[in-house]
Amino acid sequence: MKFKNTGDLVNQVNTSLGEFCNEFGLKRKELAGLGKAPKRGILFTYDTVKENDWAINEGGGTELQYHIAFYGDDLEVRYGLGFNTQYVPFANKMSPVDYMQPYIYGFLKNEKKIKELLPDYGYVYGNIEQLKKPQNNQYTLFGKSVSVEKISDEYIIEDNIYNNIITDLKKQFQPYQIIFSDKNNFSKVAMNNQNIIDALMYKGQIVLQGPPGTGKTYTAKDIAEQILFSKVSEDKKQQKDLLESTAQFKLIQFHPAYSYEDFVRGIVAESKGDSIEYKTKNKILADFSKTAYTNFINSSKAPTVYSKEKWIETQFSLFVDDIEEKLESEEKIELTKKVSIFDTDTDAFRYKGQEGWVKNGNRMLFSDIIKAYFDENESRQDIKKNTNLSGLAHHHASYYIKVLDFFKDFLKYKNLVYTETQSHNEVLKSFVLIVDEINRANLPAVLGELIYALEYRGEKVESMYATIEEGNTLILPPNLYIIGTMNTSDRSVGHIDYAIRRRFAFIEILPKVLEGENFELELFKQVSALFIQNFDEYVLDNTVELKLSEHLSEEFRPEDVWLGHSYFIKGEGDFLLRKKYEIIPILKEYVKDGILKQSAESIINAL
Repeated sequence: MKFKNTGDLVNQVNTSLGEFCNEFGLKRKELAGLGKAPKRGILFTYDTVKENDWAINEGGGTELQYHIAFYGDDLEVRYGLGFNTQYVPFANKMSPVDYMQPYIYGFLKNEKKIKELLPDYGYVYGNIEQLKKPQNNQYTLFGKSVSVEKISDEYIIEDNIYNNIITDLKKQFQPYQIIFSDKNNFSKVAMNNQNIIDALMYKGQIVLQGPPGTGKTYTAKDIAEQILFSKVSEDKKQQKDLLESTAQFKLIQFHPAYSYEDFVRGIVAESKGDSIEYKTKNKILADFSKTAYTNFINSSKAPTVYSKEKWIETQFSLFVDDIEEKLESEEKIELTKKVSIFDTDTDAFRYKGQEGWVKNGNRMLFSDIIKAYFDENESRQDIKKNTNLSGLAHHHASYYIKVLDFFKDFLKYKNLVYTETQSHNEVLKSFVLIVDEINRANLPAVLGELIYALEYRGEKVESMYATIEEGNTLILPPNLYIIGTMNTSDRSVGHIDYAIRRRFAFIEILPKVLEGENFELELFKQVSALFIQNFDEYVLDNTVELKLSEHLSEEFRPEDVWLGHSYFIKGEGDFLLRKKYEIIPILKEYVKDGILKQSAESIINAL
């Protein structure tokens, strides 16, 4: 097959595709909900005025694209399914990312199936991370590239390769339809969550607040999934499995007895044989922050630096295994005539002398030896001057340099040498922590100095407790996002002070009407009338100001106490039981607490 330029290539491809062009056009018309008939006999449209290097299907500017391109300088033809987040003229209702996000969702949701249908396709432009975290002015092409030959003023593609291109373009039609169909089913939740995600990205931490039953935790999980996987599962079991399988997500629930020592860092007692050892340990937030911060730092390192560090860690793990094997037979490994390694922890060697040492000895952190090796320390003085090492390393430099020498000898004996051809880097990831019922704990006491750290991400703050490895500092990195949920009707909880409120964005999650037969709309409307007057107006436009019902005490906002929609979803059990044992008791408790006036009692009894 011969062609002269991109336009000539496009014309020949359209001709070779034949009736498939019409099949594609009619199906796209159906999928996109178009009124006009497509152009017949054409799949790719080529701009002869601009003479681009590429061509896409008609209307593909803000849709999933059929894409083909020819680059004469590279002597390559590239084709496949394209995701375009570049600016498209006359498409200004949304950002380029917003236009493309539903199609990306469709691809990511069906990625495994699509790769089975197109096993020899890969990323010609961009990569999977680019799709998971799309930004403006990007182009991702999932497809193939083939080489062409130039003879005189013509380009030549071998006939069998050209036939494969035509076959591939037809084969990718099924994935195209799968992606487009899921785009049409793209969860409205994902789009509705975008404003909340924007606030979270800007602020770093938010609180979803609202009355009971509005799905605050449900929404928080949707947002976490959307941030981590660029999707929202319609199947909540699938979402649960995804979130539980990733180290980038945690969910905890506060309660009145929750403390700083439970959440951030504290001293714990650990059994060590027949004695007790007291250690300072990172708890949920500090430990999660450390993981996120490590990723944040590693992602900014040069590939050669990061790769060497990972190589050293891998080899050091083998070295530790070797030490443990020797300890099994020798009981101890001498560092000096009087001091020996006698045991290992998960992250440190245990060493002590013959006299005057505590029974459990001292801990020599693996990370200190690894850092000393990476920093090319050669002597005891190098260890003492290395500010990257712990205080104990400086104090016991003689023992540390001995272990460092052991490690170097191990590498020589095993003939292990790092080469820069192994270079790669770490991708920056997001980490999401959900704190359910965040207002049920005494927040100033639980957060402590983190009230400052929340506002100044990436900066060190001093903790009241110190660990051997990190000292008394804590850092909340920019890639850690915190989502709190707060039940605004709960009067048993403490007040959130202004210092904390300044650092969180508070977003209201209010009751809403759900579609489908499983929603008890009429009962929801009756109950809502106890809180607001303008229910029908609110359903049509949820931005309208809510008008207090005559049955609601003037001391309360309906936004804080109105019973949420999740109470009115029919499940597998008897809904009458839910009404009897959940909905009516809450409403009666509202009357008892003065939230609802006595006039509401007769209406509640009649439900």
